[in-house]
Amino acid sequence: MSLTRRTLLQAALAGTCAVPLLTALPFPAAAATATTEISDAAFFGAWNATSGAWSTQPVFDYDANSGLAPVATAAKAGDYADARAALLRYMRSRPRRTPPAWAYNGVYSTALVPLFLDHIWTLGKGEIYQTTLTVGSDWTESHTDVSSVVRSAVGAGGVGFMLMARNKEAGTAEFASRHASSDAPVLTLTSSDGTVTTLPASQSCYIAAGSDAATTFGSAEVLQVHDEGTGAFASTTRKGYLWFDLSGVTAPEKASLSLTGRTGGSSQDVMLYQVAVSFDETTRTWNNTVQNTFSWQGDPKGFDWKKITGADVDSEFSYQLPRFYFAGPLADAYASGGDEDIATGLIGLMTDFLTDTNTSAYGSAYGAASYPRNLDSAWRFQNWCYAYEILRTSPSLTADANTSILKAIHAAGPYFSTTTSTTANWMITIKSALVYVGTCFPEFAGASQWRSDAQEYLVRQLGSSLYDDGGYTEASSTYAMGVATTFVGTAGVLVANGYEVGKVAPLTDLSWFLADQAYPNGYDPSYGDSSYSDWCPSLASLAELLDDDQLTYVATGGAEGTEPDHTSVTYPDTRVAVQRTGWTDTDWYLRIGADRGNHGHPDELAVQVYAHDRPLLPAMGAYAYVTDPTADWLRKTTRSHNTVTIDGAVQDSTADGAVSNVATPWADLADGHTDATAGVRHERSALFLHGLGWIVSDTLIPSDSAEHSYEQNWHLLPDAAPTLDGGTAKTAFDSGTQLHIIPADPDAAAASLNDGYYSSVTYQVSPAAYVSYALTSADTVKLDTLLLPVREGTRARAALSLTTSSATARVLELRAGSLKGHYLRAADDGTTRRFGPYSHDGPLAYVDQDQSVQRVLLTGGTTLRHGRSDLLTAGQALNGTLAVRLDTRKRTVEISGTAAAAGGADLCLAAPWARSATVAGKTVTLKQKGNMVVVAALA
Repeated sequence: MSLTRRTLLQAALAGTCAVPLLTALPFPAAAATATTEISDAAFFGAWNATSGAWSTQPVFDYDANSGLAPVATAAKAGDYADARAALLRYMRSRPRRTPPAWAYNGVYSTALVPLFLDHIWTLGKGEIYQTTLTVGSDWTESHTDVSSVVRSAVGAGGVGFMLMARNKEAGTAEFASRHASSDAPVLTLTSSDGTVTTLPASQSCYIAAGSDAATTFGSAEVLQVHDEGTGAFASTTRKGYLWFDLSGVTAPEKASLSLTGRTGGSSQDVMLYQVAVSFDETTRTWNNTVQNTFSWQGDPKGFDWKKITGADVDSEFSYQLPRFYFAGPLADAYASGGDEDIATGLIGLMTDFLTDTNTSAYGSAYGAASYPRNLDSAWRFQNWCYAYEILRTSPSLTADANTSILKAIHAAGPYFSTTTSTTANWMITIKSALVYVGTCFPEFAGASQWRSDAQEYLVRQLGSSLYDDGGYTEASSTYAMGVATTFVGTAGVLVANGYEVGKVAPLTDLSWFLADQAYPNGYDPSYGDSSYSDWCPSLASLAELLDDDQLTYVATGGAEGTEPDHTSVTYPDTRVAVQRTGWTDTDWYLRIGADRGNHGHPDELAVQVYAHDRPLLPAMGAYAYVTDPTADWLRKTTRSHNTVTIDGAVQDSTADGAVSNVATPWADLADGHTDATAGVRHERSALFLHGLGWIVSDTLIPSDSAEHSYEQNWHLLPDAAPTLDGGTAKTAFDSGTQLHIIPADPDAAAASLNDGYYSSVTYQVSPAAYVSYALTSADTVKLDTLLLPVREGTRARAALSLTTSSATARVLELRAGSLKGHYLRAADDGTTRRFGPYSHDGPLAYVDQDQSVQRVLLTGGTTLRHGRSDLLTAGQALNGTLAVRLDTRKRTVEISGTAAAAGGADLCLAAPWARSATVAGKTVTLKQKGNMVVVAALA
């Protein structure tokens, strides 16, 4: 990967490359000027010949743009028709501006271009267009190559398809369902060795609107597909669904979907979509199906740009349709092929939007510029800036349409300058759009001020959007990255158009907050309302913008740059800690958080774990903002996260909480607490023994004498295939690293495997099992668990057992191969307690022995004893956590941890054989004292 500044800034602007057009459909001529937009006099200016001055100031800076002189002349004469024509001539010939990249929220392919032009639109990535089938009056079998679709779905449980009418017409298409006596749908799978397997559908049904919206059609022998009328759907609309269970299927070389269908007319076109949500044919209806694709094909009014009515449809439709996510793809398709039908269609969509929304009914002095919300408007004008730069030279762009579009773009300037929001990412998106408008249209008199004000605001807003530790105030990784990459986009546009970027100091803090939380493979940890996506390109862009060589290392997985000067981190104000062994995709990682903020989930003290090659305990995603049982379970319950659910309640993430972590060369220790559930404090610690695993200890402390219920939940990926054996849960992925979840006291809680969900991407969701350990108690409850990653090709030989427990202390024994460890967690009351053969007077101690190496981890206290002999003594109580590694073969002593910092205690160790010692990485002198050696504290 080459990380030149120019390359990365160009990449930030690139969007999607221009693509050849497959087909183009005719579109009505571009609409004339919307009658309710601002007047031509207010736009071009009104001249007072008597005074020789503008009685109404124009929006253009005619003096600074000599090319606009003909426009000014026409405006002074009051000939606004000529002013419009002159403006179009100027815009066609003006120097090229570099616009921002276009944004799109779905899975784009060139095949979508005709659908966009025909007003068929999909929200998000839950339904992915594949092809259009044509059926005739006779039953005919069709075969569609779905190889890539099936390969991507292997391991996710299955693959689904939706059938939807391409055109609004009277005919109804029918397809044989899985219940048909013959010609039922099948997947034909061909393996790499030529073996052919046919897989029948496991579920099939159709859904119907209108009076049948609550009716199931899961036993029907045919799947009906129909659409007609105006609007997004009619009372007679029908859609068909299929699901194929891929359990036990390995990725095939080829896959073909066979369907048999017919229509009552001469022929009918039916669209085939991939869907990523499984269903139960016996319960699926129109009313309980989250639908993402609707059609206004043939409707003379086209989109109405409003919320779809008549069904419980995701409200995001009413927000995202006006964002014009399809503008960039259509503009690229036109630029690539020069098909004027595409330009005419896109211009028609833009002017239709202006005609529909530029009215006083929307209650804004800014008209269409403010519809429907400021966030949606910001995304729209980013996309319009991109599209206009291509459309301005199109012969299809009339003077009237050009003027209407530019009036709306200009209105966005003062609107974005004054509109406000309490949400950080909204304001950053809005002000970035103001940068784009001011940069791409410097002819506007206010452009320079818009740019400078927006740049100043963005830096100030970013600073106020971060906690003092540099963490982002919204509890969503995807939203945090979106804010960061927005700065890359604005910087790229400014540089490309010859403007200075200025200082963006807070961006460094946010960039490292993101890098520190990224999985070792560079992917989004996807906590809160987020998706599991590759962050490496975005981190690379941030590294280049900030000229940060260590960030480059993270972005490239160590292929370039300089290795960061840290691994594990704590963000105490954000209430997040990350443990990691390094920065390559084979490193190990745990994140624990008690964060709060917009787009967050009730997931206090949840952990995410990655080891060697995959996430083993992921965050389960968000699915959708729609009111839906699956989406509500993922986003709004504590049970759907890797933490403890108390009394079945949903946590209050605004409650008191804290998280910390101490890192050493061979172990990390994270601690956290939350009062997010009324009546019970939850404390959780994670002792990370590098290369071995994690001991997670939960303590649940009630504030009353009532009985409480507890569920400790561990969520797994859809293809984890977990099993339970005596309380221990084990994954069975087809390959790669496995996870064993081993309770120290298997009798303390009832173990079960339960059905949950995993959503890696918005609008896609798969069934996913999770392991639950449940109990009820009126006393303080302590649960200790070993999270043991098992690399492919290795045997797991590890166990964690509870040996002693009391109200004030808990002792665990760990065995892993030749390693034997003892772990003490206790009250910090100065009492000396035994744990195995050892004793310690502090609240935490871990000691293990593996052949010639002994390791010690202590918090507080002054003395560690083995039997009756001192193993370690400190001249004063340890201030923090101390890590010691003793190697009798190498005769070395290594001391680290917060208690080993300058000003710490001198240590006496039972290591008379030692010949060298380091404290916090610095070599120190050893002094003999009988059978002990003295290691001096750092000055």
